[in-house]
Amino acid sequence: MIPKSASPRAAQPSVLARRVQWFWSLSLAGRGVVIGLVAVALFAAFYSEENWRGKRTWEACRRDLAARGVELDWSKFAPPPVPDDQNFAMTPFLAPLFDFNPRPIQPGQTWWRDTVGYERASGFGAALLPMDKLGRIAPARCDGQMSDLQGALLVRIQSNSAAGPAPDFPTRAAAADAVLQTFAEYQPVLEELRAASRRAYCRFNIEYNAEDPMTILLPHMLVLERVCNVLQLRSSAELALEKTSEAFDDVGLMIFLAESIRAEPFAICWRARAYMLTEVEQIVWEGLAQRRWSEPQLQALQMRLNETNLMMALSRCLQAERASFGGLFFRFVRTHKNSLRGWIASDDSAGGLAYLLVGPEGWFYQEEATFHRFFQDRLLAGFDLRTGHVRPHVIEASRKTLESDMSGWVVWRHTAVSKLMLGNLMELFAKAALAQNRLELAATACAVERCRLVQGKLPENLNSLVPQFLDTVPVDICDGRPLKYRALAKDKLLLYGVGWNETDEGGQVVMNKEGTAPAVKEGDWVWPAYPAN
Repeated sequence: MIPKSASPRAAQPSVLARRVQWFWSLSLAGRGVVIGLVAVALFAAFYSEENWRGKRTWEACRRDLAARGVELDWSKFAPPPVPDDQNFAMTPFLAPLFDFNPRPIQPGQTWWRDTVGYERASGFGAALLPMDKLGRIAPARCDGQMSDLQGALLVRIQSNSAAGPAPDFPTRAAAADAVLQTFAEYQPVLEELRAASRRAYCRFNIEYNAEDPMTILLPHMLVLERVCNVLQLRSSAELALEKTSEAFDDVGLMIFLAESIRAEPFAICWRARAYMLTEVEQIVWEGLAQRRWSEPQLQALQMRLNETNLMMALSRCLQAERASFGGLFFRFVRTHKNSLRGWIASDDSAGGLAYLLVGPEGWFYQEEATFHRFFQDRLLAGFDLRTGHVRPHVIEASRKTLESDMSGWVVWRHTAVSKLMLGNLMELFAKAALAQNRLELAATACAVERCRLVQGKLPENLNSLVPQFLDTVPVDICDGRPLKYRALAKDKLLLYGVGWNETDEGGQVVMNKEGTAPAVKEGDWVWPAYPAN
């Protein structure tokens, strides 16, 4: 017999119990639905509030920028088009660099329609000025050493698969002669560029109307730098062989190439221009060190150097960068999150932007407002956009404050874009001041040598050069005082600016940690001494 407690019928729940269980499960499901609906409502409310807050913050920022006269229309910074037949940039050697295939690029296509022409231009002088694994080239230098002509020949030989033995020349003149013979292959292009430099205009046809500023290609930067490098080595060889007229002509073409991009509103173009002008300064120094330049040549070089204002060029670049990456960029990424996702995936430094992919649109507006606030209150502190004047101590204090401002959580402070963009721009000020100071030192050194040639001795001070050799005594860009100058024994001179630390250290040069070049922010900025004759 089966006990009652063990019977199947007794083991089943009663009808009442089953109904209680059903109502309880229904209640739980209802609670889950309610909780889900509440979560959705809260989520929607959060997004709505953040969108409203972000747009309100941006509108207030935009009104403030308008009151300050800040131009955010990127198209206003594009140089106007010019006729092709009057445009230096449309000479056959350079034209293929901006002859693009229509977008979207089809499978198997490159950006360029004339791939042969593009490769010819982009590969010009590549053996002499190679890039490293990160796509960088060695910085230009003017540090009191003659150009390494033998080393340049060695680099070129090593780039050839059928390289011969390393050259070994008994004299610098022998190495110079070998350079001129080897560089004969570059002559057709250089002569083409020299002829084209007589055209009335120069405008590289950059895609200023690109929807996304991150996709704008600037292939001419490296090409111009490499052409300048060839000219620098060739003019150094010409000076060594006392072919001064030829060297002077090559320096003139180098200056033209550097100035051909002065209207382009990109920080990278500014850097390329400064690079090429440093190579110009190197050849000016070599001619002075060897006493090759005539008085008329020195006067012409001095005038060309004085006409170049890198600080005002930097001012325009910064205003354009603000319009492109502080305006056009934000408008694009707000509506093209896939492009933002691709950028984040391809660039490790852009990882901080990932939170924008899952956040409300208002966060983009918060990022934009933060960018402009930091740009105005931090980046531009100590730099006058109207005059190009700098106050190094103010800039350094502001840089430290900016680093502190951006040290917090990017989602809380909305600083992801600012971290990517502003840090690199902040470092431009010291480099720009150094580059402008070098131009002033080079021009002043030309005036001093002109005086020596005319009067037979160095001037006692810079004031004595006015007005015959200088219009006014040059002013140090860092402290606003006259450049420092002393005539030394045996026609040697000491010419310098006080440098970024605004402290006169008597012409002392401080090398960087690697010992490869003078430190930018330490020591004085000195015109290199001439070697003993």
